[in-house]
Amino acid sequence: ARRGRKGDDDEKLAIFGDRRGRRGSELKVMVAIEHRLPGHLTKHMRPGPTDEDEWGTDVKELKMEEMSWALGKKGATRKKLARASGAIVEYVGNFVHIAGSPEERGYAGEYLSWIMRQLDGPIQIPCKGREDVTVLEIPQECVGYVTGLKRATLSRIEDEWGAFMLFMDRKEDAHKKDTSTLAIF
Repeated sequence: ARRGRKGDDDEKLAIFGDRRGRRGSELKVMVAIEHRLPGHLTKHMRPGPTDEDEWGTDVKELKMEEMSWALGKKGATRKKLARASGAIVEYVGNFVHIAGSPEERGYAGEYLSWIMRQLDGPIQIPCKGREDVTVLEIPQECVGYVTGLKRATLSRIEDEWGAFMLFMDRKEDAHKKDTSTLAIF
């Protein structure tokens, strides 16, 4: 065994189970290692797509200042992305690992990009022809009620049903319309 940073010997860990379970477990272990020894794994990580067609892992690098937004309170955004897309989503340092089928990885990557684009303001998402979205027009007088204080009602619905929801209207335009557009993924 090689010598670790603190003088302890490194150990090998065997993970058994189906591919999804093994990869999810491996990523959780990587999260723990990177949390305990920052930079230990991420210094060698590079963003990129998987080489596998059927099932694999895509890696994307985020800026450190984007991490709290991408994770959400107590990891709520990460969990929401995973449930809505069907992919495994884990953050190892400032690298997001998205594991699953090509379709799952595609959805998770797209949802994450929308979340990150929201940092710059409201976004428009092309929903026509998508099979993973339901669009609702919410009357303006109900938007606050549907959203709840600090988004609590929407978050509760997302948690209960494994969905991911975004309002797509700009606040300055909201008063010009009778409804606001809510996309549910």
